Amino acid sequence: MKFLVNSKLVYTFFARISENAYVNGLCNVFVMLLPVSLLSAFSMLIGNAINLFGYPELANKIIFASTLIWKMFPILLLVYFSQFLGRYHKLSRTTVITPSLLIYVILCNEWGLLHAESVIPSNYPLAIVTPFIVACSVRWLLRRRWIIRSELPNVVDQSLNLVFGTVLLVTFYVLVGYGVGYWFQTSSFIQSLMPQLDTHSLSDAIWYEFARNLFWSVGINGHIIFSPYKSELYALTQSSFELNAQFGTPLPILTSNFYDIYAALGGAGNTMSLVFCMLFFSRNKGYRSLALAALVLSIFNINEPILFGLPVIFNPVLLIPFMLAPIAGILLAYGAISLGLVQPVSEFISWMTPPVISGYMATGGDVSASILQLVIIAVGVAIYLPFFRKMDRVIGNHGIFSKSSSDEFFNYEEVGSNRNISGLFPHMSGNLVAQKEISDLQQNGDFVLFYQPQYDTNRQCVSSLEVLIRHRSYNGVITPPSFLTSFNKLGLTSDVDLWVIKQALSEVAPLAIAEPSFKVSINVSPETFLVPEFAKTVTHLIEQSQVQFNQVELEITEELLIQDEQTTWSVLQELRSLGIKIALDDFGSGYSSIGYLCKFEFDKVKIDRSLVANLKYKNGREMFRLTSELVRITGAEIVVEGVESYEELEFVGQQNISLIQGYYFYKPMPFEEVTQNSIFCCMQHSAEADLVTA
Repeated sequence: MKFLVNSKLVYTFFARISENAYVNGLCNVFVMLLPVSLLSAFSMLIGNAINLFGYPELANKIIFASTLIWKMFPILLLVYFSQFLGRYHKLSRTTVITPSLLIYVILCNEWGLLHAESVIPSNYPLAIVTPFIVACSVRWLLRRRWIIRSELPNVVDQSLNLVFGTVLLVTFYVLVGYGVGYWFQTSSFIQSLMPQLDTHSLSDAIWYEFARNLFWSVGINGHIIFSPYKSELYALTQSSFELNAQFGTPLPILTSNFYDIYAALGGAGNTMSLVFCMLFFSRNKGYRSLALAALVLSIFNINEPILFGLPVIFNPVLLIPFMLAPIAGILLAYGAISLGLVQPVSEFISWMTPPVISGYMATGGDVSASILQLVIIAVGVAIYLPFFRKMDRVIGNHGIFSKSSSDEFFNYEEVGSNRNISGLFPHMSGNLVAQKEISDLQQNGDFVLFYQPQYDTNRQCVSSLEVLIRHRSYNGVITPPSFLTSFNKLGLTSDVDLWVIKQALSEVAPLAIAEPSFKVSINVSPETFLVPEFAKTVTHLIEQSQVQFNQVELEITEELLIQDEQTTWSVLQELRSLGIKIALDDFGSGYSSIGYLCKFEFDKVKIDRSLVANLKYKNGREMFRLTSELVRITGAEIVVEGVESYEELEFVGQQNISLIQGYYFYKPMPFEEVTQNSIFCCMQHSAEADLVTA
């Protein structure tokens, strides 16, 4: 299993597919058409319910509307995909839609693919392939300048080009279609290659379920792609039901509804089992929240929120159980029915009928069928669980569930905009790597806080402590905060920040009580600072601690100010009104720092190490002088970061700056070392010379 999941071939395959613009567009088109399929299915469900209550006329009208809506699905699929291709290739949408629609209708009629008792064509693969071929052909014509350019008005040129292109494409591809259709009908070799799906072949049933879920795994609706086979199976099932009613012929096992009630519990891939895994076995609050949100739809066998939101698609970790769970359901159901433990399906029901109820109704009231469905769900949970746990390595009761990378991939408002597509899988793969890194750290040690003092050279004592997060293994190895990137990928930065604030307030309480002038400085990321109710959350944490508001200093960066000036200003005002100090961190490292220094009031500004590192150059020293003068105009205290040598310290002192944070005085240290060294004793007594040494 580990080899399969980590196989380079599988990873490469999913990465390439998720980066493909056409797959991206097609996935978005299916998401756009989701309301059509749901409206049709709900109408069918409501119609059947109304019929049970004795209103057949109203029920027939609703069922007819449901059928009509569903018949329009392939037409809309063709139109939407044509629009995507036209926009993506910067073609006139009309030149793609018109010939695609005409070719599709003519070939469906020629190949006998019209809906029964109607003139509406129905072939989903053809509805996808036709606009793709037409769009490529239109591009080819444009590149060879097979277009009309005259002195006539532009509308005339466009009309002539549309007529010429449409006639040419329709004529050519209809003739090709006639030839392909004749070849398929007369070639015994082709007929032997075409799979057959009937009501008796278990191997065909497994192949069918495997193939349609394989399409789902890359975001393409497998039910739609294989609908011709399902239609054929529906006709065979209907015939079997009629023979059973008239002559008592035994019912076959593998009827059309068999797959709905035993291999699609909660939707494709038996994802009801996955929802229960997330709901009952996840340690991540975000996964549980997603499961609760998707549960209601899963009851009606709608699983797009899970497939696209978790995601399941393009996910090699969940691919194996996604393929195995429905096949296990088929094998269990086939065996139970063959042994006579459960009655075969004898009634047509809507695919949206909830599990347990669907088994009972489809078998004419056999409770054993409902029990069998529960067993299949339980087996599915057992299949999904070990794989899902690989995605659930981040331990903790996280309150914030990050926006999934699929939000960028599935964005049908921007579909076809020809923007750069980085692919869903590379992002998701990075998330899995991030989860593994955090999980390994949690299993092999603890996240701890280190403190780096800010030293006041005038008073010759420490003025405050900056809080820094580290990881300490059980062997005592300290890991720098490079792991914060992994937390950020998973949308857990805010959780880390709030944990640091709460933990720091608890640890420094003894110093805060002993020395009123003590300050603790805590970094806050932009993601956390802009979280709704952030100011109230911080206020509550401070009130619960033994630290005073004026002993707390929050450090923010220019990145926050760039993201949302208005919200930032409002939060800053609320915090400063309580006495909380605000420091601007890394000043001089960005391009907009001076502008924000004019707009906002800061209690402290920390000059970035990058300016200190260039003090050996004349221009670097002059830049530092100008920077310090700019900060001094605002009235904020100045702290210089990264001072490591006596020369640097001497130059900073010449600029009348006394607050220093750097290795020259102190490196970051655990809190027990802070208290053991009594580095704050100078606050309570006179300055001592030995505190100046590193």
